Amino acid sequence: MSKLNKLTSSLSWCGSALLLAGALALTAHSPTATAASGAEIDIIELAQYAQIDSVLLDRAITQATYQQKIIDAMNRPYEGKPWYMYRKLFITDKRIQGGIDFYLAHENDLLRAQEELGVAPEIICAIIGVETFYGQNMGTWKVLDALYTLGFHYPKRADYFSKEFANYVKLATREGWELTSVKGSYAGAMGMGQFMPSSYLNYAIDFDGDQHVNLFTNSTDAVGSVANYFKGHGWIFGGGVLYPAHVAGVSESTLKALMQKEWQLTPAELVAAGVSTKVNLSRAQNIRLYSFELEDGSYDYQVGLNNFNTITKYNKSPLYARAVFELSEAIAQGYYAAKQRSGAALPGKNP
Repeated sequence: MSKLNKLTSSLSWCGSALLLAGALALTAHSPTATAASGAEIDIIELAQYAQIDSVLLDRAITQATYQQKIIDAMNRPYEGKPWYMYRKLFITDKRIQGGIDFYLAHENDLLRAQEELGVAPEIICAIIGVETFYGQNMGTWKVLDALYTLGFHYPKRADYFSKEFANYVKLATREGWELTSVKGSYAGAMGMGQFMPSSYLNYAIDFDGDQHVNLFTNSTDAVGSVANYFKGHGWIFGGGVLYPAHVAGVSESTLKALMQKEWQLTPAELVAAGVSTKVNLSRAQNIRLYSFELEDGSYDYQVGLNNFNTITKYNKSPLYARAVFELSEAIAQGYYAAKQRSGAALPGKNP
């Protein structure tokens, strides 16, 4: 065999070996990826869902690292605490003052969000306050690792998080991010308002007109994007959120039955059962009755309206939604008090 033939043969063998190695590497994840539970995620189907090339998902999986601490955190959520303990985590003097300061510092953006998107400034502040303490704590986990761990190793939520993994790959590709460079929460939420990848794709907006959508360091975009999310999930400007319910004389079994109706409950059914509120609830709406555990072992009953339901679209826990609402009220009160002390004109409340 000539030297040329030997070289050609050698190169051909090396090329075949590299192709085989590459094929083996890909088949470790394509067309399915096997999770720790033994369940398989269809990568082709996942790519079709996100409308991206499956090769991008394969590459992302090879760069991701499983994190057991994320699984542990998911199994010990804050929302597993009773209300009286959960409330103390978020309704603090420091967080309220931080919200007032944030409102005053970003007043123009917040009032424009109210005018253009119809969402109250204090709610936007409260969301950012609960989620990241006004941008100070946006998370230290690699978003890629978090979504990979939960999407491929957490069977209870694998369907949701595997899709968010695909959405993250799509988002990172669109924004030109290095997959491993973005940090967020242990659940894969990002930025000041802690948007999941699907929310970032669908609701994050360029609110300052610089041709970029930046929820990490651009407070204007963060404010507009939170407002846009709420608008997209049915927030009604000026609408009620949560009202105390008076349940004296109503049996526990009746209250339980009312709560089981969830958002199919009507004001007429509530009144018929003997439950009342200090406000007259419009009949043209569905409501929900909640109970919140107090420190003495008793329960505080509250009626949630449409806007409370909208807050639960951000986080489904009623504890979270109530904390956001109570924080927003305290922020609004402090903001208006600060404006009055300064002698500044108070802004209008109409969008």
